[in-house]
Amino acid sequence: MHRNISVSLHRCLLSAVVFSFVQPSLAGIRPAFVLDYCSWHATDIVLVEVTPKPGVFRVMEPWKGGLKAGHLVIVSELQPPTGAVEFVAYPREFDDIVKGGLNEQIPAQRVGSQMVLFLKESPEASSDHWKSADPFGEMKASAVWIDGGQLYAFRQLVNPGPSVLVPWDMSLDKMRDRVSAIDRIELDLVNVTAIEDGAARAESLKLYVRSDILEARQLALSELGKSGPNSLPVIREMLADPAFADEGAELVKAFAEAGGKSVGKELNMRLEEQVKFWQATAPTLSVGWWNQDASPHAPLRERYMQTWELVLALERVHYQPSSTTAEQLGNLWRSFPQLNDPSGLDQMATECDKLVADFRAN
Repeated sequence: MHRNISVSLHRCLLSAVVFSFVQPSLAGIRPAFVLDYCSWHATDIVLVEVTPKPGVFRVMEPWKGGLKAGHLVIVSELQPPTGAVEFVAYPREFDDIVKGGLNEQIPAQRVGSQMVLFLKESPEASSDHWKSADPFGEMKASAVWIDGGQLYAFRQLVNPGPSVLVPWDMSLDKMRDRVSAIDRIELDLVNVTAIEDGAARAESLKLYVRSDILEARQLALSELGKSGPNSLPVIREMLADPAFADEGAELVKAFAEAGGKSVGKELNMRLEEQVKFWQATAPTLSVGWWNQDASPHAPLRERYMQTWELVLALERVHYQPSSTTAEQLGNLWRSFPQLNDPSGLDQMATECDKLVADFRAN
């Protein structure tokens, strides 16, 4: 019940954006506290204590940002509703917890109780100018409650299901250390992205491409694509290194963006390799193979994603000879029902057709 779900939530959100065939249950995702995300996106992170005035908190320790000890922070969204109860009255059995109810609400807390708030400063000119750092914009998913040394956070334990306030198996000291590490890496990347030489910039970004902080990893991959032609040897080296296999699709995207038309031939050669792989692999697959291995780095899923990104990259760089390769891939895909699965995998053949049609129209 207390397992950290931040990585799986991030992956769910990203997959929902990229692939239309992701399970429909993702539509039921509800706000849940994600430490790394909130730490990265918050402008201010503070340990506070509850004051006698509802929704007003006194800063005890600033962890990030410009707030100082003793400052008052007004967050009206964290004001307990009428009838709110303390943690002791919350349900204890799992079946009761996941039903929701009282544990979906902001809890009642005694004066002096502590919380950690992850806040984004808003430009709005008002006393209550703090916003949530949570991706859903929900303030209750941008805070951690502390009661008797136990941390509590809003989580979605089952999907579909509500966000409920439950114990979280992380100590305050460990959370403080993680916030500090994320803040340090965020500042480091500001300096790295300011490097003008593309090769040096890419070499520095490489250090963060496999970061265990998703936001750092995403920023590094995005900035690689903006590093220009001089970054290509570094990106090519990563594409050839099995240690970076999990980032293969994003590295293809960065490679195409950095090189533009100049890498069209190489991208096409890589797509030809993918065609050979699927020719050899497709006969061994069964319908529904996508869901047979749902692990975070399922090899076949990652191979599909890299193939997909190569098709998109060749569309962007507009490399004419790739139309032949795309046509081969599209025909291959349609010839195997296990590849051309109408639950969404068939979008590969559709995208290949689009690439071919674009060249024929020009």
